[in-house]
Amino acid sequence: MLRFTLRLLLLGAAALCALPSASAQPAERLRVHGSNSLGARLMPALVEAWLQSMGYRQLQRRRVDATTLEIAAVRDDAPLVVEIAGTGSAAGIADLVHGDAELAMLARQPDAREREAAWQLGDLGSPDQQFVVALDGARVLVAADNPIATLSVAQLRDILSGRTTRWSQLGGADLPIALHRSAIPGGLDDFLRERLGLPAVRMPGNVLHADLAEAARAVVGHSDALAIVGLTTPVPAGTRALAIADGGIAVLPTAAAVRGEDYPLVQRYSLYGGQMMSALGRSLALYALGPQAQQLVRRLGPISMAIDVDPATPQSGATAARADASYAQASTGARRLTTTLRFSLQSLNGMYEARSAQDLDRLVAFMQQPAMHGRALAVIGFATPDSANRLYPTIASNDRADVVAAYLVQRGVAVERVRGLGALHPLIGGEDAAAKARNERVELWLLDRAR
Repeated sequence: MLRFTLRLLLLGAAALCALPSASAQPAERLRVHGSNSLGARLMPALVEAWLQSMGYRQLQRRRVDATTLEIAAVRDDAPLVVEIAGTGSAAGIADLVHGDAELAMLARQPDAREREAAWQLGDLGSPDQQFVVALDGARVLVAADNPIATLSVAQLRDILSGRTTRWSQLGGADLPIALHRSAIPGGLDDFLRERLGLPAVRMPGNVLHADLAEAARAVVGHSDALAIVGLTTPVPAGTRALAIADGGIAVLPTAAAVRGEDYPLVQRYSLYGGQMMSALGRSLALYALGPQAQQLVRRLGPISMAIDVDPATPQSGATAARADASYAQASTGARRLTTTLRFSLQSLNGMYEARSAQDLDRLVAFMQQPAMHGRALAVIGFATPDSANRLYPTIASNDRADVVAAYLVQRGVAVERVRGLGALHPLIGGEDAAAKARNERVELWLLDRAR
């Protein structure tokens, strides 16, 4: 009997040894595929910060191939692997549609064909499925003594396609346009091709440089020079940025115009997921919107989504941007905040487009800071021109401003001034849905004096 009992104990011990340990469990996997502009540097850093915030330890990076990076981590003996594949925006959304990724990284908006293919995922424009993580884009630099102050999107397209080669074709001096750009293909070229509708070939460049900063410095002192650089590229003394028009007013790349996406050459870096995305996927996407993640975005180089006061906005007095009397009156004694709220009136998931819905939460948090105690906002609405009903822009702009003001007041934010300025300052021409999406907007201005 004793021998039989001993044999049972030995068999039981052997069985226990054969059971897999917690560390040998198959790792849970979160797949994040898409734009390499987002996936090369920023996304790995965000993933590691997210993992650490949730108590994961033993973080390790492993390069799988030229486009794929794995980040492994462990929490409570349970392993997790986050797979980041920088295969391009189109591949990322395709993987999301086919179930090969939980999140897609895009450096642009999904096009109509991609949205149609993703119909079963829900509404990709919903704030619950689109998470705008950062901004980037292009700045057009010229020498300080160049007389040209503005370019249209069409004129920039003609320059980059080689159809416009002399400044005299733009109203400037009779000099050839010396185009300065980086010799290294990257996300900026991809964005310009997408935004300007250029062929998918290498764009012409008169002078190529080692990087964008060198291209910017090459403009100094050269009246014939024009450089296409990133929005985060340092602007050297002796140069200035051109205002860009897209069928509406010409807009300079100030902090408020860029971060509010009024400036035409801005691109979004976004994460997209299905309406039934995994808990891990949603957790990572929401973390990427938060203040800790946005501090990381600011440090690594893209433009953060954090709300701030535009340092370029004067505290008082009219400027070229505020020359219209009604606009100057609405914004007098105030400084513009770095957000512009827009709407998605066809959506069943709320009246704000995704980024604006996320900015409303940031705006409330910004105004609840101790430094903002006693401060109030001015809310200024704009609408699209309507040739069939000239009253519509005034009514619509007032309605939009009233809705935003009511939302803020309900959450304890003081609003002292609410104005609707009708069809003033359209950003793009036309009266179609695309024009409404851009032109129907609300600006937020922080009043200088405490209440």
